Amino acid sequence: MAEVIDLKKRQSKQRRIQKSRQRRQAEAVASMLSCGVCPRRCAHCGMAVEHYAPPPVEAPYPFCEVCQEEYEAYRRREDGEDIQEAFWHTDQWAECWRTWLANMRASEAFRGSAAFLRLMEEHLD
Repeated sequence: MAEVIDLKKRQSKQRRIQKSRQRRQAEAVASMLSCGVCPRRCAHCGMAVEHYAPPPVEAPYPFCEVCQEEYEAYRRREDGEDIQEAFWHTDQWAECWRTWLANMRASEAFRGSAAFLRLMEEHLD
């Protein structure tokens, strides 16, 4: 019998490690979901918005000037205007905007869910 292992101590250490891991995960989720809605940053590219002004009614999120122009070009394309304003305004470009907007809507829905509120209450005290 070389040495005796204290199982209670080991379990306690594992619980602390698990709790710490869960807290880091909760912080990462909360941070990721809150950064996309900061009014001082562009929701699309993340750059600081130099002169904050409320987004136009047709823009669902705060955008920097460049991303606002790109969003407006995307909206015109989705509304059926058949003008390719820039060479990169391809089907893939439009799909990027579609999936980005879908991701933002899904994030908003999750932020409003009971599970997210519970996450915030339990892990970010």
